[in-house]
Amino acid sequence: MALINTSYITSLLRPGAHAIIGNYNVYPDLWKEIYAEFNSDKAVEYEIEIQGLPIASAKAQGAPVAMGDMKQVYTTPYIHTVYGIGFQITKEAITDNLYKDQFPQQLMNLRNSLSTLKNTNGAYVFNNATNINSTGSDGQPLLSTAHPTSNGLLANTFTNGVGLNESSLEAAITIIKGWTNVAGLRINHSPLKLLVPQSYAYQASRLLNTQFRTGTADHDISAIYHDKYLPGGFIVNQFLINQGSWGIITDEPNGFKYFSKEKAEVDFITDVNTDNVTVRMTERYVMGYSNWRCYFGSIGN
Repeated sequence: MALINTSYITSLLRPGAHAIIGNYNVYPDLWKEIYAEFNSDKAVEYEIEIQGLPIASAKAQGAPVAMGDMKQVYTTPYIHTVYGIGFQITKEAITDNLYKDQFPQQLMNLRNSLSTLKNTNGAYVFNNATNINSTGSDGQPLLSTAHPTSNGLLANTFTNGVGLNESSLEAAITIIKGWTNVAGLRINHSPLKLLVPQSYAYQASRLLNTQFRTGTADHDISAIYHDKYLPGGFIVNQFLINQGSWGIITDEPNGFKYFSKEKAEVDFITDVNTDNVTVRMTERYVMGYSNWRCYFGSIGN
């Protein structure tokens, strides 16, 4: 880490500067459109999935009622991490600077840095959704065709990558409506909103904001629009790396979660020997998901 001294800001030591350029608008907290937020007072938060009873069966005359098992199957740990950024500046660079109101604007720069990192962390699970080294509690990546249940395997992605269009969106919704829980019972999950990178923003708008089918001369209604299959509309996330990917966030209550252990705070530390000032901002949190049924996605074609 470099020490900011007067040689770094020579033009700021003399009058005449009309403007100091270097502060840009960063993206807002896009992750908040995906993650449910919780406060935490623990180093690690655990979420445990229980396998409930299987579907009931007919009882033969004189025979006992069928018995089923209920047991713990998956545990998801949320391990907090400290994130931070800072800088060091000499006393002379502070006192000799003629434009203190414009540079270095410590709090804004620190906040922007941490905010951008949080958006990056929020997109991590999607950017690594098929990475076999980044798995959920069931041992599978977020997107997999082999999520285990007691009755076989379930998929929350296509066998091959498929681009975003009306047919693929309808196929994804159909798959979501056919999911079961770990015990094999049919469960009522519903699509909530579409998540896309910037490259699909325009296609998503056409698909979800028109009452008629797109890309066809037919005047059929858009079933997705008419029956409100995606009541949350769509969200665009500029931190998604794969510009061909897209996905559907469902109403699974134990899906994407954000736990905050320590809120962002700023420290100012002055070295007694050098008078150098260290300014730093840190926060402690964790992001993740507890149940893969919170998402159906495609890596694109």
